[in-house]
Amino acid sequence: MTLSNLSKKMRVAISIVLVAAFMYGLDALSVWLGVPARPEFSTYTIKRYYYINENFNKFSIESIPSVQERCVNAMFPHSGSRPCWYVQRHTRQMITVN
Repeated sequence: MTLSNLSKKMRVAISIVLVAAFMYGLDALSVWLGVPARPEFSTYTIKRYYYINENFNKFSIESIPSVQERCVNAMFPHSGSRPCWYVQRHTRQMITVN
């Protein structure tokens, strides 16, 4: 089966997958090699709250201890850590309790 025999939709799908894999690979190389010069990981404080549902459409919010989250300075997640650009924008976490 050659590339010319594939349908146009299949070629577009394969191209998207290849470009995504290439971008992730470059991002991983950037983290591992430290290019540009930056720390590999950072830490942010995540403030956590319980969102407690009560009777008659009422609720209460209770603060619980904050946690430190390690994030990777990259565009995509690596090493089990979320990217810092995402963690920086989501520093509050609501935990729903019914």
